[in-house]
Amino acid sequence: MPVSPVKFQQAMQLLHAGRYEPAIELLQVLQRADPRDTNVCNALGKAFAETGRYDQSVYYVERCLALNPGDRVAAGNLVHMLGLAGKKKEAAAKGDELYKRFAGDGHFVLVLASTHAGLTHYTTARRMLAEYMRSYGPNAAMVRYDGSILLNLGLLREAEAAYRESLRMVPDEPTSIGLLAATLNYVPWANRTENFELHRLFGRSAEFGHAPVDPLSFPNEPDPSRPIRVAIISPDFREHPVSRFVEALIRFRDRASMHLTGIYMYPTDDEVTAELRDLCDGWRTIRTSKPGVIAETVREEKPDVLVEFSGLTANSPLFSMSPRLAPVQVSAVGYPHTTGMSVIDYRIVDSLTDPAPEADRYATEKLVRLDPCFLCYTPRNLPPVGSAPAKANGFVTFGTFNKITKYTDEAFALWSQILARVPGSKLLIKTAALDGADVRENVFARLERSGIPRARVELAGLQEKAGDHLRMYDRVDIALDTFPYNGTTTTCEALAMGVPVVALEGVPHAARVGVSLLHASGFPENLASTESRYVERAVALASAPPDRASVRQRLLSSALCDGPAYAGRWGGAIRTMWREWCERRAAAAR
Repeated sequence: MPVSPVKFQQAMQLLHAGRYEPAIELLQVLQRADPRDTNVCNALGKAFAETGRYDQSVYYVERCLALNPGDRVAAGNLVHMLGLAGKKKEAAAKGDELYKRFAGDGHFVLVLASTHAGLTHYTTARRMLAEYMRSYGPNAAMVRYDGSILLNLGLLREAEAAYRESLRMVPDEPTSIGLLAATLNYVPWANRTENFELHRLFGRSAEFGHAPVDPLSFPNEPDPSRPIRVAIISPDFREHPVSRFVEALIRFRDRASMHLTGIYMYPTDDEVTAELRDLCDGWRTIRTSKPGVIAETVREEKPDVLVEFSGLTANSPLFSMSPRLAPVQVSAVGYPHTTGMSVIDYRIVDSLTDPAPEADRYATEKLVRLDPCFLCYTPRNLPPVGSAPAKANGFVTFGTFNKITKYTDEAFALWSQILARVPGSKLLIKTAALDGADVRENVFARLERSGIPRARVELAGLQEKAGDHLRMYDRVDIALDTFPYNGTTTTCEALAMGVPVVALEGVPHAARVGVSLLHASGFPENLASTESRYVERAVALASAPPDRASVRQRLLSSALCDGPAYAGRWGGAIRTMWREWCERRAAAAR
């Protein structure tokens, strides 16, 4: 029996509105009526994916492709859904099998390229994008994604050029603007004013087409003293650096004065997700990236204050927060710059990361300085502190475990000086991207150009378990922080494993996180104000490293790990924001 077009349209309307269960129920009725209808199969695949049931999604998409081997949408969806189901290698293999058939479909090529990039097959991914553009001409989305691959290769200048080219091709495209702005946080040559203006441009483009919502128009009861409803939203409430810095404010909040709802927007959960969910008063899980569905979920919670933790990073909720979803909207923790958005009222920083009044010039939000540090680190499953490896090795090992994009040639040049000053010393660099052979060769080549021979460097990739990752610090005597984009989680983890960290003080927030962390953890003596002092401090520590157990103890007893005190300051800041809204509301009513 042919599928009713009216019923199918009803199902699609339910799907687009985020009403997935009734959509699935109706689609399954239609599928039983005509099991060979590929539109229905594709829609079921999408609906199950939006609810996190990826194996069922794969089943329907595979069925669709079997019914119509030329279905380009199904081909791309199949590769994507296999990846979401955690079958990344199978996704790449299936995509390669389908590649010849669908090499002329831009969406399919992008999906397959991103799948290979997720497996660190960066050369393969770039080749596919280049082949498509040679045959079919320049494509702004592909140029932009090529920029992201270049970023993961650690090629910052090339990535920046690609993002600028994609913007030249499609001006005012918010994703390209956001990627370029975020990339400039990493580069030493960035112009601070230009980057601020790019963030403002991102904000305007992200808000374009949305009618402004007056924050005073919300019907929330304007009582400054009542318990307030706070919603925190992020894709990173999982095994992710952000979760280390969010846990304390959730765990130790004043439950009598704050009702806290976590809104988690990511395809999969893990043990950290479950733990954070249990600590919240309420919890909502969103599997889709549709801004409209995310926005409606937030509105249903009727928060007084909405806090996001992503900024201009991947899977950010920022696009959902315009038009405004709550009387007060805040950005915190996860991003080292302004959002550029007029609908974000406050950003939580501290006096060391963002010194007043200069830093206020580079923020569209009102900066709230949560001193002594805008972060609180919660370590998880710390193994015992190991002994200093130099004792067994007979040489000093410097280490750095940061994201590939934070490794600049300028940092390599200073590390070369340090190795030259410490005879026999070696450098251990660990980052997930180094699982890719092309990344490794690129890093080796850059190090050699900086004067560091391969024989003095070890490159390590991702460890499967968090405990294995932390145990890698047992092989490091002194940790070297990156610049101009400092480490955050890596600095805390190194100290937690008893490894002292040397950091260089810079100017913008990204280059001053090390300042804040080392002061708050009790190690200001390892902070250098100049490059020469950075080298000198690293060399001095190599000669007389501190006791590793004392390093851990100093960190754990410091303000950086004092969860109850931090949660009190955080809750006080949120209360002040709410009080200011109530005062404006009262003034407007007079």
